[in-house]
Amino acid sequence: MKKNYLSLIFLMLSLALQSQQLIDFESFNLNVESYDNGSSGNGDFIFGSQSNEISLSNSYDTTWQSWSGYSISNMTDTTTPGYSNQYSSFAGEGFGGSSNYAVGYKTGSISCSNQFESIVSLKITNATYTAISMRDGDQFAKQFGSPLDASGMVDGTNGEDFYRIWLYCEDFSGTYLDSIEVLLADYRFNDNSQDYIVKDWITVDINQQISFPVSKITFTQESSDNGEWGMNTPAYYVIDNIMSDFNLSTTGNENTLNQVSFYPNPFNDILNVKGEEGLLILTNLNGNVILKQNHDFLSTIDMSFLDKGVYIISIINDKGNFSRKIIK
Repeated sequence: MKKNYLSLIFLMLSLALQSQQLIDFESFNLNVESYDNGSSGNGDFIFGSQSNEISLSNSYDTTWQSWSGYSISNMTDTTTPGYSNQYSSFAGEGFGGSSNYAVGYKTGSISCSNQFESIVSLKITNATYTAISMRDGDQFAKQFGSPLDASGMVDGTNGEDFYRIWLYCEDFSGTYLDSIEVLLADYRFNDNSQDYIVKDWITVDINQQISFPVSKITFTQESSDNGEWGMNTPAYYVIDNIMSDFNLSTTGNENTLNQVSFYPNPFNDILNVKGEEGLLILTNLNGNVILKQNHDFLSTIDMSFLDKGVYIISIINDKGNFSRKIIK
């Protein structure tokens, strides 16, 4: 019977590893040095396989000819300041020298259509319009590092400026559960030589920072430069290479197996397992078995030998299986 259990869990791991998908926007048809801001009225941008779609929100206002959420672009202008250059990546290209990427403006979200799919990582950088505005200032927004606002008045920051993106992560039920902060500019160092505006692509490893499968991420912006009408810093950023994967989940008798809990998660050295009896198997993301033992309703497991990272723990018996990602 144990041999059958092992065959089952290895099959699930194999399916999980094979079902990762990368959304790099290269399949989106654009002319050279162009963009799609949703003016066609088609709404959200949809990518990925039919059963595992990833959508990027888009709202286009025909009255004002303005948009929010995401546009798809391959613009490469890293030198022209101002609103007319709102669709360019400050990196001058997509991640890894690719052409296409998504430009985010104001509040936008990316989400999975399949409850067993989760967003595990993405690349992010500045938009040229925002980066040059922070570096040099403009008629609406201050120059980062200066104690003065765009009108020349002391603004109270003492030049300790920042621009950050918040990623609000939700599970498939739509419940907000956790957030990630990404700094795209930081001028708050005691040593001014350490101040920076992000130009290259950086990785947001959602899998390492969030302990549950993330089905939706809502992006918002925050800046040290604010006025009567809100944030003065242009509210843009750029993303690429959204990686998603398959979530191991319950099969069999859900009413019974959903009683299984693994805590705390993330954990340091000790992991507690409570619930349905069965064979407990711990594997890494490559499918290698690290630990295998019997579980009798309540187990306290010393995990001090593990390196920090993401693992998959499973309880399997003749009623089915229950698998979850855990983080050390």
